[in-house]
Amino acid sequence: MSLPAVYVFCIGVYTSSQIRRFRRQGEKRKAWLYAVFMATSAVIGALLIAGVPLPSLVVPYKVVFEPIGKKLLSP
Repeated sequence: MSLPAVYVFCIGVYTSSQIRRFRRQGEKRKAWLYAVFMATSAVIGALLIAGVPLPSLVVPYKVVFEPIGKKLLSP
């Protein structure tokens, strides 16, 4: 097995035990929210372990604000 697969498996086992605990306590909304966050972090973590370059979170802001800045600073 590759390292990202082992990582996802371990995160999955831990997450499923936590979700069962939340559901036993009657906190279904918290269980869903936890599952979504953990699935997202598992995918991002596996991609980072595999060495896949992820896009920066700055790019959308740069696309929006760069033209505004250029208009303000141009003579």
